[in-house]
Amino acid sequence: MPTNVYRVLGPEGSIPYQQYLIDRNNTKLEEIATGLMKDTRCDGRDISTHRNLCIKTGIVTQAKGSAYLECGSTKLICSVFDPKEVPNKVEYAKTGVLQCEFKFATFSCRQRRTYTRDSEERQLCNELRRALEPAICRGEFANFEIHINVLVLENDGSVLAAAITAAGLALMDGCIPMYDVIVATSLGIYNNKILVDPTYDEETLCSSRIDNGENKGTVMLAYMKNLQQITEFAQNGSMDVNMFPEYVQTLINQNCKLYKMVISAARKDVIEHFENETKE
Repeated sequence: MPTNVYRVLGPEGSIPYQQYLIDRNNTKLEEIATGLMKDTRCDGRDISTHRNLCIKTGIVTQAKGSAYLECGSTKLICSVFDPKEVPNKVEYAKTGVLQCEFKFATFSCRQRRTYTRDSEERQLCNELRRALEPAICRGEFANFEIHINVLVLENDGSVLAAAITAAGLALMDGCIPMYDVIVATSLGIYNNKILVDPTYDEETLCSSRIDNGENKGTVMLAYMKNLQQITEFAQNGSMDVNMFPEYVQTLINQNCKLYKMVISAARKDVIEHFENETKE
C-alpha cells in the first residue's frame, strides 16, 4: 500500500525519469573532477570558500524559536518548541531530554523522497542530537524534553552542517539556555584536495568508488568557538590518517568564520526586535 493514498501512482511498468538522468549526472561529475584538477569549481568558488548564507529567525510563529537558513541552494527550516514534561517517565531525569526530528521534504531531493522516515533521516537525526546536546544547558530542564524539528526544503549538499547551524540559531531565538553558539561546517576530500562546503554533486563525487588508494570522502565538524569544544565529528569515505590534522584545522578555521556571521545575524535580529517594540 502506498503511504500517500491521495496520490495516483503510475503504471507498474513505467520507468522513473531519474533513469534518464544517469548519463547526464555522470558527465557532470566528470566535469567537476576535471575542474578540481585546476582548483576550480562549477559554481565559480575557490576550493577554500564557503557558499553565501541567508539567515532569518522567528519565521514560524507557532514555535518558541525558529530559523531559516539558506546556504547556496541548500534550504531548510528549524523549529524549537516549548519544553514539556517527559511523558510516562518512571525514573526522574536530572537533565533534560533532547528530541530531534530530521525530515526531507518530498520535493527536496532529485529523487522524490517518501513520507515515512528512512535510514538516512534517522542517522542524520541522531547526529544532530549528539551535536546539540553538549551545547544546551540541559540541567535547567530536569525531567523535561525539548523538541527540535528540521525540515529540508532543498538539498544541495552539506545539509547536516546547515541543520546544526540553523538549530543553534533557533535555540537562541527560543531563549533556550546554551553554553555557547554552535556552528558546523562540511568538507569534501577528493584526490587529496579539500573542498569547503561541498555541493550535492561534489559530495557525490567525493563519495564515489575509491580507486588507486586516493583519499575520498566527506567530513563534518560541529564546534563551539568560545569553549573551543568539538561537539560532533562525522566522516564518510576513506582518508589517510596523516590528513586528519589538516582537515580538522581547516574545519575549525571555517567554523570560526561562520561563528562571526551567525553572531552578527543574531545581533541584527535582536536590534530589529527592539526597534519594532519602540515604534509600537
